[in-house]
This record gives sequence, structure tokens and C-alpha cells, in this order.
Amino acid sequence: MVMDARKFILLIIFVVLLGTSREILAQKISIHMNNATLEEVLKKIKKKTKYDMMYQMKDVKEIDNRQSVHFDETELQEVLAFCLQGLPLDFYIYNQTIIITKKNTIPIPTMRTIKGVIQDENGITLPSATILVKGSNRGTISDKNGQFSIRIPEGENTILITSYVGKKTCHTTVTQEDSYTITLPTDVSEVEDVIVNGYQIIAKNEMTGVTSTVNAQDIRTPGATSLEAAFQGALNGLDIMIPSGNIGATGRMKVRGTSTIIGNPEPLIVVDGIIRENIWPFDRNTLYDLLNENDLSNSARSSIMGNNLSGINVDDIASITLLKDVSATAIYGIRASNGVLVITTKQGRPHQPSVRFRSDITFSPVPSYRNAKVMNSAQRVKLSQEMIEAGIPLPRFPEEIGYEAAYSKMINKEISYAEFNEEITRLEKTNTNWFKALGRTAISQNYHVSFNSGKDGMAYYSSFGYRKENSAYVGNNRETFTGMLNFNYNSSPKFKIVVNLSGYHITTSGYYTGINPEQYALTTSRTITSDQFYTKGKATTLSYRKNGTYKSIRNRVHFNMLHELQHTGNDNKTSEVNLNAQLTWNLLPYLNITFTPAYSQGTNDSQLWADAQSWNVAQLRGSDFNATLPEEVQRLMEYISPLPTGGILDYTRNTRRSLTVKGQINFRKTWGEEIFHSVTATLGIETRKNKYDGKQGVEWGYVKGERNSLLHDYRSPADKFQQMQEQFPGITLVESSDRPSSKHDMTLVDRIENTFSEYGTIGYTYDGRYTICINVRNDASNRFGEHTNNRFYPVWSTGIRWDIHQEKWFPNKSWLNATILRISHGKQGNVVANVSPQALVSHVPSDPITNENYLQLEQLPNPDLKWEKTLSWNIGLDLSLLENNLEISFDYYKKETSDIVVEKEIPIENGFRKMYINSGAINSEGYELQIKFTPFSSRNWSWNINFTAAYMKDILKRSYTDEPSIEHFTNGNAALDGFSVSGFWSIPFIGLSPNNGAPLFAIMDQIGGEMQKVSGSLLDYLVYNGDSEPRVSGGISTTIRYKRFSLNTMFNYQLGHYKRLNPFITSSNNGMLSIPNADVNASTELLSRWQQPGDERRTNIPALSVQDEDVSQYLPDNSLSQGNYNAVYRYSLYNQSTERTVSANHLRCNRISLNYQTKIPRVAEINLGITVTNPFIIKDRRLGDQDPEVMTMNADSYTPTMKRQKNYSISAEFIF
Repeated sequence: MVMDARKFILLIIFVVLLGTSREILAQKISIHMNNATLEEVLKKIKKKTKYDMMYQMKDVKEIDNRQSVHFDETELQEVLAFCLQGLPLDFYIYNQTIIITKKNTIPIPTMRTIKGVIQDENGITLPSATILVKGSNRGTISDKNGQFSIRIPEGENTILITSYVGKKTCHTTVTQEDSYTITLPTDVSEVEDVIVNGYQIIAKNEMTGVTSTVNAQDIRTPGATSLEAAFQGALNGLDIMIPSGNIGATGRMKVRGTSTIIGNPEPLIVVDGIIRENIWPFDRNTLYDLLNENDLSNSARSSIMGNNLSGINVDDIASITLLKDVSATAIYGIRASNGVLVITTKQGRPHQPSVRFRSDITFSPVPSYRNAKVMNSAQRVKLSQEMIEAGIPLPRFPEEIGYEAAYSKMINKEISYAEFNEEITRLEKTNTNWFKALGRTAISQNYHVSFNSGKDGMAYYSSFGYRKENSAYVGNNRETFTGMLNFNYNSSPKFKIVVNLSGYHITTSGYYTGINPEQYALTTSRTITSDQFYTKGKATTLSYRKNGTYKSIRNRVHFNMLHELQHTGNDNKTSEVNLNAQLTWNLLPYLNITFTPAYSQGTNDSQLWADAQSWNVAQLRGSDFNATLPEEVQRLMEYISPLPTGGILDYTRNTRRSLTVKGQINFRKTWGEEIFHSVTATLGIETRKNKYDGKQGVEWGYVKGERNSLLHDYRSPADKFQQMQEQFPGITLVESSDRPSSKHDMTLVDRIENTFSEYGTIGYTYDGRYTICINVRNDASNRFGEHTNNRFYPVWSTGIRWDIHQEKWFPNKSWLNATILRISHGKQGNVVANVSPQALVSHVPSDPITNENYLQLEQLPNPDLKWEKTLSWNIGLDLSLLENNLEISFDYYKKETSDIVVEKEIPIENGFRKMYINSGAINSEGYELQIKFTPFSSRNWSWNINFTAAYMKDILKRSYTDEPSIEHFTNGNAALDGFSVSGFWSIPFIGLSPNNGAPLFAIMDQIGGEMQKVSGSLLDYLVYNGDSEPRVSGGISTTIRYKRFSLNTMFNYQLGHYKRLNPFITSSNNGMLSIPNADVNASTELLSRWQQPGDERRTNIPALSVQDEDVSQYLPDNSLSQGNYNAVYRYSLYNQSTERTVSANHLRCNRISLNYQTKIPRVAEINLGITVTNPFIIKDRRLGDQDPEVMTMNADSYTPTMKRQKNYSISAEFIF
């Protein structure tokens, strides 16, 4: 028989093993076990003898019979022989190592010992790191100095797998060397290993709370106008609404429903462990009463201000983690009841210097009338003709433009019938494309360069970014500069310092109040040319008395949109610098102290301006710029015009300074061999101070130019009157003329927020199966002044985790890899910073006659004001299937919030009709589902799918508010007990009248006009539609890779809510039907309107009526009345009816991107990409061109914000 060399050598080794020292074999043990598996017995023997044990796991696990073992002081060899009796296994003992192999096989060769040290990239040793031999159950743990020792088979290709919390897992191939230094690089963004919550880095297998994490690379979207738009739909449980397509607009974020009514409902933003505050203090003391303005993007100033995410460059982000339940957020205390969004930026790593450069070029096409339900010029001319022929009175006659003007000239014999027809033909063919006139093919640019290097315990990451964004509409632009320097230095194994410095400067241009290019394009008649000036409204009345005779003149002022865009503006500048450091002192391998100081300063300068040539100022001045006026009026303009010279400047300037200091003790210790134990604990204190300073005001006489001067007239009224008398004898002013009391009001901002906190956490994990975590935090806030009974508020939570798959009885199925159960419960609080327990007063201008100073009471004191409180429960289940290719996570939560600050009606003798008290209550519950699936993955092909879904329902249990008005019921702000917080109602539409085509409504038209309903409430005339905000939201992302190519798509969807359609025809200020003026376009829905009896069977669009009808006679009171006339108009109710309500369910494609990766000499990597942003949306066809995410609930006007635009981007990234 011929034997190969390998078998011969192994046979010699086997013979040597048979001669093993009898002293070793003679060790005696005592062991008693009943009905135990072979694996359990072997583990027990290993523990009793302290011997190492080597065997193939599959050889032992396939032995499924159980046995009882009872020995007292018996030799080890005899015990092993008994346990393996009748089994296809054999054993050998060599140098305190027990080797078990299958019978008739060659045992493992001789063993050798290798040693080493585990350290991070900065050279700091890592205690309690785990070292495993790949393919076996052998392993060890590094000691307090990071050193380890392990025995391995001689001559085998052995690979060591080394892991540590917060570090990348390292695979080391063992060579002939006996000593190894293993370096584990930091990778806090590796979502499979750790969770970063801003205070701790927690091993994912020890996390009891509910979190969602994404890498920045997965959400990076060239062409996205905000960071929120980039990760919309990516983080499960985070509902994001983007209410405007303006550059500079911000999204509204909400985590797990609503926990406050007038407080800030958005999640807390944390960047590198430090809370990132807004620069501007939106509260009733600064920007008037914005308490109930949840959507600030609808105001001109705030539509381009951005938020505390605006200055963060997505290319500087490593990961984004959403903390959702109370177990995950309790460590942040009172600020975290609405969730926490933790952003971790990139850090330096010690390696060869690397440079990364990225560039994006984005193209935004000109918007179009596609799907817009507005008339072309021919249709609009025909509508005017039909209205005049039907005898419908026009709201403004005679007109100066359109069909109405030509008709007026014809009947007044100013033009002939032939000339009239020529003019009508010209108007029909004009068909001005306002989108093309006001839009552009915009090009935006983004550049980012970063540097990463380090050595000798020092590493840094630095970057610089520049972004120039241009909207598809002229006048909306943004320029952003960002910079970052992250530096970490290990002076010794005991000390480490990390310094993060970042800053940004943003300049944004937008539109003046009431100026909106998209709204103008949709609502302006296309019979007007783009260069045409036309009458739009009347100016201020210029009046005076001459020798006792009253004289007045009210001029028409003319408007041109392109001209107005040139002479009005909305400029915003925001700058911020953030500096924070973390000093770490490692007292022991398992104990360290961290000290973190942080300082931030941000400034915001916002200017809304209109110069003297603008239409807005012309209305105040009383005439067009440089208009020809009667000589006497022209000479008196200085005295009779509210604004004779210059324009208007509406400004705000705010500065925020934030200081945070926190000290923290961290403990983490792991021990055990057969059964592992892990304890983590944190104890710390934190103090935070926010100081807001600023001013805001309105200045008249503004002259925009290089120096932006003011031509304000500071003369007193008495001095001006005397001078006028001297210059113009017999002339006196009319006291009731349109003239403001003051032209240079100023409000100063001075606000301080102080918070002091004590917090602690402790967690324990037993054998990788059971984990319990407790979080406690106590917060104190100066918002409650001297009332010490409410100044402190404790927050606590507890969570447990059961890794079921680690149980011995868990079935060993290849398709079922992991099962985890999580439960958490806790209590949180929230402080409404906009409401004070103390009386608030403001200074008002002194009396012009007595010169006495006055204070105006803004808010009544409420010494009993206290924290809003939230109790939360969560239960979750995580599954990993199909060799971890399918991961499913499901959570159910419930929240009960009490003592919510609400408005309560009070007797008018208090001086106010309402005051704020703690009386509200909201109950919320919901479900969250996330599925990650990899259908296949190979060297050339891979496909990944991520699906998220979140359902939320919140019910207002107690509000203590009186019955709301019709406006509140129909726009979603009713806040009625027993209904959803965003619930809204509509007038039940039942059809059109067969007599005149007017809309008919349930109850009021069903009871007949001869009888009046004498009892009931407003709700008797309304039906509940549902929610104005989505009940279900989520996202779908998928990536397909083929070799170096990858195709990625990202969708988000929102379901279970409704919106109002744009009105088919608007109402006037008093609620009556308003026939379109000649300069206003109309909806194409009017083409299918009721025109004759019988049409009610084919259409639900009412007729154009000669006169709107007051239906208040059918109601018990005037609670439905609109305007100042105590009347209820039928056509206004139609816009608020069920007929004009439509489902807002939609699926939006956020982006489609195609990427290619390659390498060339001297360049490490090149990434090229093409991206389409907002390519399409699937929605209810009745919406037409309306965006369901941008729409408001206002039933009497077009949506005042711009919808999101489609963009095309090309990207290139070079890594050197």
C-alpha cells in the first residue's frame, strides 16, 4: 500500500499522541448531569477541567441522543470514554487539550501558542476584545492591556476573527509568526454592529430601544433641496412632509404622531452628541403669534429660512440614527418626547493621506401647464363672453384688459365691431406661457472636497463644500459654504481628545410677501402679455381739505410680474459656527471619564423689501412710480401720502449663543467563559444655556442700493402740520386717511433658556440572551421661573431584550437565524417654550399728546403651568431569516400624553378671551414594519430591497376648547375631543339644483326653505372626512448591482389622508361668489359647468350665478357665517364641501440613480452617476397638477406654495 506524505506525517503525530503523559490523563473530575446532550456534557467537562477542547461543531451537534452522567473523582479518560461509548467519535488528550474527532479519521496535529495585542487605529489597546478561530468554537478575550494568547493547530490555514464594539471586525491569517498586532478601525456607522445615541455607543445586540439607522451614502440625493427631502421615507417611523418646493424651504418632521398641540412637534436634532438648536426663536414674544402656525413655510420669510439641518453637508455625514421609543430617547430628557435624530459626522482615521472630491451638476427644466386645470387664452375669452351674455355682473367694470375691455370700448363706440373682432382674435391667440416667462432652465452646482489622514495616535478629517442652487423660477436661489475639521489625538493609552469644528454660511433669495411665480402662472389670464402693465387694485386714497372742502383722489396702480420681481425681494443670510470637544480619561480598562464642552453661535439676517418702483409700495404711496398727478396733489404728496418717498424694509436679525457642558462616567465590563456577562453603566451631569438676542421691525423710506439707505421722515405730526400750514395756507389733513400710526416700529428680542440635567443608565446582558436597561434623567428648566414645584421633572424608562435564538432549545434551522423580543416602558416630559407661567408685556409707542409710556399685556400669568407628560409602551419583534438575507422588524407602541398646554376660553373681564393651561390629553398608538431583503448576491449580481411602513393614530381626549369655527372645522385645526388631532369636516354635498345649477347640501336643503332649524350645533351640518395628515407613511428603496454598475430607486408613500382641491372659483372677502376679474384665469372645470336644466345629471360643477345666495336662514345661528356680514354663502360652502375633498394618498419616486465605479492609475477610485429627482408621482387623478404633499386645507384660495420640481443631475467622485 502506498501512503502519501501528508498521511504518513499525521500517522507519526498520532503515534506520538498515544504516548501522552499519564500524569495528564490521570486527572480526576466529578460530574453529575441528567438528560443532557453531548454538547452540554463536553462544555461541562471543559469547565470542570479547565482544559481546552477542540472538535467540529457539526460532528457534535448531529448527535441528538441524550444521556445521564454521574461520576465522582473519576479519571477524565474514563469519563470521556463513557460519554462517547457507542458514538462514531473518538478522543485524544494532548497538553491539556481534548481533541474529539470522528472514528477512523486522523486527529488534529500538534498545537502551538500564538500571542498578540488588540488595538485601535490610534494605537490604544482594547480590553475585552473577542478573538475566535474561524471554523471552530475556540476563542478567547483580550486582557486589560489588550493582550491575548490562544492555541491553534500546527500546519493548518488558521484565520482569527477579532471583534470589538464600535470597531470593524478583522480577519487575520495566521502565518509562521508567533506574535501579532491586530488593529481594529473605528466604524460607528456600521449599523449591523452598534447604535450611536449621542451619549453612548451601544452594541446592537444589547439595545433594548427602537431605532432606525441609515448611512449617508444610501440617502445622498443630488438635486434635493433639503436634507429632509433626501432621507424622506428612509427612516421608519419618521413622517416627513415637504410643504414647499422653494429652495430654502424646510420639511415638517414628526415621529410617532403628535404629543403636543402648540409646542414644537418635531424631533430633537443632535449632531456629534450636541443638540443643534435653531437660530431664530419662533415664539409669541418675537415673531408675533406663531403658536398655531405649524407650517411656517407658508410665510414669505420662513419659506427660505431653512432650519437646524440646513448647514449640514450630506457628504460630511457618516450615519443618521432615529431614536423612537422612550427606552432609546429617555437619556435626552424633556427635549426628546417627539423623538431624537442623531447625526454622526465622519472622523479621521490613521492611514495614508487620502483626498475625496465630489461634484454634482443639476438641471431643472422650465415648469409647464401639463396637467394644470387652467384655461388657455381662447377658453378664457369665451368664458368672459358667456358671462356677459348671461348677464352675470363683473366684479370690476369697466376693465382695462381682456375681453371685458374690448367689449366696453365697443359698446361705448370707441372701436368698431371689426376692430373688436380683431382684438378678440389677438387675445385668443396670445396664450402667454407664464411658466416660460417666469421660469428658466436652471443649473445648480455642488462641490465637496475632503481630506483624511493620520499617524502616531493622531488623525483628522477636514472638508470644504460649496453649493449654488437655482430654482426653476427666477428669483429663488441659494448659495452655501460649509466647512468641517474633526481631529482626534491619543496622547497616551490613558488620554484621548476629540475636537469637532464646523461652520456654514448660507445666502438665500426668495419672494416678497404675496409674490409667488407658480401661483401667478396658474391664476393669471393668459390673454395678458408678459411685458404688459395692467390695473390691479386701487391705491391708498389721497385726501385733504382745502378751505373746508373735502378733496380726494384714488388712483389705479398697475402691475407687471416681471417688473415686480425686479423691485421686490426676500433676502436671508444665516451663519453658524459649532465647536465641541471630548476629553476621555481611561482610568481602568473598563472605566473612563469624559468631559464635553461645546459652544455654538449662529446669526440670521432676514430682509423683506420693496422699493419705490414696486406695485406693493405704489399702493401705499397712492400712485404709480413717477405717475403724472394733478399739480396740487403732486405738491401735497409729502404730507398726504403715507409713503411719499422710498420703499419698505421688513427685517429681523437674530443671534443665538449656545453653551453646553457635560461630564460623564462610563463603565463597561465583560467577563465569563461558558456564560458571558456584560454590564454597561453611565452617570453624568449636563448644563445647557441658549441666549437669543435680536431685533425686528419695519422701516419706511427704504432705498435699495449699494448703501441701502433710509429716507425716513422723523418729523413729528405737529411739526409737519405746522410746516404744511405755512407752505399751503388753507390746506388741512383728513384724520381718517390711510396713514399708519408709526413707520419705524422695532421689537427687541432677549430670551434665555437654561437647563440643568442629571442622568444615568445601566444595562446588563446575561449570556447574550437577556438584556435589561434602565435610564433615568432629571431636568430643570428656567421656563418655570421661581416655581420650584415644577422646575424639576424626572424622566425614566426601562427596556428588556430577549435573544430567543440564543436559547439552547431554539430550533437549529438554516432558514431561521435569529428571533429577538423587545419591550420598553417609560415616562417623558415636554416644556412648551413659547408659553410662560409669568405675565408677558410689551412696550408700545408713547402717547403722541401726553408723551406717556405704556406697557401692553401680551399674556396672562399662570403660576400653575407645568410640564406636558407622556407615558409610553413599546413591544417589538425582530426576525432574521434565510441566512440573514431577510430581516423583519415589527413594533407596536402606545403613548398617553396628559397636561398638554391648550387654549381655554375665560371671561372677558380678565382682559383676554383665552389663556394657556395644562388641560389637554392625546392618546396615540401605531405599528411599524421594516423588511430588508436580499433576493440574491454574488460576485457580479446583487439585489437589495428595503421596505418601511408606519401606521399612526392619535385621538384628542381632552382639549377644553369651545366649539371651533367653520374655518377650523374645514381646515383641520378644530382640535375636537374624540377625533384625530388633524381631523377635518366638510359640508355634505348632495348635488346641483335642477332649477339654477346652484350647489345643494344635506340638512339645510333637505328640510326646505320654509322652515328654520332651531336647535343643534355646527356639527349637525358637517360630515367627518378624516385626517388632513397621513395615517400611514413609509418608503421603498431597491438597489440592483451588476459588476461595476448599480441602479438605485427610492420611493416614499403617504396614505390615509385627504385634501381640498383648489377652488373652481374663489370667494371674495365676505364669502360671496367671486366671478374672475379680467386678469384672473379660471379652472377648466368651468367648461363642464351646469348651464341648463338636466346638466345636473352629468356634472357636479355649479353654474355661474348672477348672485350668490345667503343660506343663513336655514341655520339656527350665524356660527357658519364668514366675513363681517353674518351671512353664509352657498358657493363658498361648495369649496368646503365633500365634493371638493379628494384622497391625498400618493406614491412619490424620490429619485432614480444609475452609478458606475471604476479605477484608473494613480486614482484609487472613480464613481460616476446620473440621478433624476422627483421623476413622477402616482396620485388621485382629480388632483391634476396639484401636489398632495404641498397642498394646504384653505378652501378659498390656491395653494400659496410651489410644488416640488423634477431635476436631472450628473455626479462624479474622485478618491485619491
